[in-house]
Amino acid sequence: MIEMRKREVLVIEDNAADRFWLEHVLKLASEDYTLSSVTDGEQAVSFLLKRGKYSLAPTPDVIFLDVHLPTLDGIEVLRQLPNARDLPICVLSSSEAERELFESEFGIERSNYLTKPASQADIAASSRCRAHLLPNSNN
Repeated sequence: MIEMRKREVLVIEDNAADRFWLEHVLKLASEDYTLSSVTDGEQAVSFLLKRGKYSLAPTPDVIFLDVHLPTLDGIEVLRQLPNARDLPICVLSSSEAERELFESEFGIERSNYLTKPASQADIAASSRCRAHLLPNSNN
């Protein structure tokens, strides 16, 4: 029997209630994942670039990135990553204000900009989530 690798999910979210809700929705959507979490922009950059204490961090299949983070906001995080346009990012925000900036600067499609609180339907509708997280998806 072939054992499939669990999908790696990174949640970059400083609000504990939002993080808890997203974890709940992810459990409803898929049980086949491992979750990592960081709570500010500097930690996010270090995790994604595998710096310092994150040198052995897993490479995420899906990244949920909150827009409004301490130390560096979501846009500043992506600006520090050399391959930001290629990352499987789902942006989380309580407003639509930054949607166009994320789309024009980083290629984050409309379906991958999720308004909080994200629902199971929102995650299923996100092309990046569907392709990298949900079972039985067409990549």
